Amino acid sequence: MSNLILSTYTPEELTGIIHNAVREVVKEIPTQTPTPPSETLLTRRETADKLKISLVTLNDWTKRGIIQSYLIGGRVLYKDSEIEASLYKKQTVKY
Repeated sequence: MSNLILSTYTPEELTGIIHNAVREVVKEIPTQTPTPPSETLLTRRETADKLKISLVTLNDWTKRGIIQSYLIGGRVLYKDSEIEASLYKKQTVKY
């Protein structure tokens, strides 16, 4: 069964009640965390220029797995952060 309660409020009182209720709900909503900056993607030419290597060497490094590439929209792109990380990554060779 539902109960019906009738109360008389002036428009100002009703507005104040609604504002207070909205403020309480808004305080409970967690603030949004900032989104990380989008990853900078480099073309083959930009990557080769950054590493000061030729496109042939870049292609060889990509095939050998030294640098990770991504095929996006028919273009080969490289993540700038991964290029920086690959410069400092130590490669071990097993014979």
